[in-house]
Amino acid sequence: MDKKSLNVAIVGAGLNGLALALSLRMFGIEASVYEKSDKPRIDGTGIIMWPEGMQVLAALTDAAKVKRIGNTVDLLTTATFNAKVLNQLSMQQVNGKVNADVGLFHRRDLYQLLLDTYGEENIITGQHCTVEDDTILINGEPLVADVIVGVDGVFSQVRKFVAPNVTLRQPGVYCCRGMVDYHSPSLSDEECYVFAGMQSRIVTYTYNRETQGKYWFAACKMESGEALDKQKILEHFAHYSPYLLDMIAQTPDEQIIPSPLVDIAPFEQWSRENAVLLGDACCAVLPTMGIGFSLGIENTFILAQSLASNFFDIPRAFERYQHRAQQRSHDLQNITHRLSELTYTEAFDPEEVAKLYSRFTQVNSQSPF
Repeated sequence: MDKKSLNVAIVGAGLNGLALALSLRMFGIEASVYEKSDKPRIDGTGIIMWPEGMQVLAALTDAAKVKRIGNTVDLLTTATFNAKVLNQLSMQQVNGKVNADVGLFHRRDLYQLLLDTYGEENIITGQHCTVEDDTILINGEPLVADVIVGVDGVFSQVRKFVAPNVTLRQPGVYCCRGMVDYHSPSLSDEECYVFAGMQSRIVTYTYNRETQGKYWFAACKMESGEALDKQKILEHFAHYSPYLLDMIAQTPDEQIIPSPLVDIAPFEQWSRENAVLLGDACCAVLPTMGIGFSLGIENTFILAQSLASNFFDIPRAFERYQHRAQQRSHDLQNITHRLSELTYTEAFDPEEVAKLYSRFTQVNSQSPF
C-alpha cells in the first residue's frame, strides 16, 4: 500500500472536516467525507482565526481570497462592561513573535471558501454515523476504511468508539451569537473587543468593514432550565454600555443563535485501532478566546502530515499526531476553561485574567506553524 491508495473516511463535513480533506489532498491523499445533513452546513455566525490558524488556512485555500472575505486586526482589547480598558494585546508585540494578524469572519463565508476549494460534489451527504456493538456504522452499515477520522463535533459519535467514558462539561452558562450591520464610533474596525461584566461578557468585532457587519457574543450564568434570548440579554446586561445594547437590540431575531456552553475536559485517548478524533470531538474548548477553529485547523494539518509520513503504520501515525498536538491542545483547553470560570462563576480578577492572556499567547504561539 502507498499513501495514494490509503482509504481515509472523514466523519463530519464541518470546517475541520473540510480542512482535513484539503490537508490530506496536499499530501496526495484523497479522503471520503461523510455528512449527516442533506447538504453542506453553510450557516453560523462569527469565527475568529488566530495568526497560527490563519497561516494554515491561507496554505489550504488562497491567501488573497482569505483576506477578501474577512477582516484582520492586530489588537484584542479587554474592557469592563462600561468600556474602561483593562488590557490590550497586540499580535505584533507578543513574546511569541507572531507574524500575522487575527482574522475575523462570518462562518458562512469561511465555510464557502473551504467548500469551493474542496468541491461540494465530493461530500457524501445524508450519512448518519452511529456506534453499535463496538462498531462504527454509517447508515446502519459498518464503515470500512484504513483510517476513520471523527470530526463530528462535541457530541461526536466516533468518540463513543474511541473514548466511550468521556463526558461533557456543562457549566450552566448560556450564550447568544448574533450578526448585524451596525456602526458605532465606539467600536473600531481595527480591534476585537471583550467586555467583562458581572459574571457575564460580550465579545464583538467587525467582520465586514464595507457593510459594518458586526458579530457579537453574549453569555452569562443562567438558572437550570433557563435559556437566553434577546430580551433577556437586554435585561441581564442592562449595566453594559448603551451602544452594545443598541447593537443587540437592532439585531433581527432570525440572526441570533442561542445555545448553552459545553466543552470536554482534556483526555488522553484520541485514537483506537483505525479510528482517531479531531477538532471538538477530542479537544472542544469554550468560546472564551475564540480558539476553536484555529486550533482545529492546525491539528488537521498535523494529522494529515502524520498520516502521509507514516501511511504504512497507522498506529505510529496516530502516535505522532498526538505527540505533536495533544499537550498544546490540553493547555489551551485548561486556560480557556479557567478564564471562563473567572468570567461566569467567580469574581472577575483582572490580574489573573491578564496572566492567563499572557499564558494563552505563549502556548498558542508554540504551534508548529
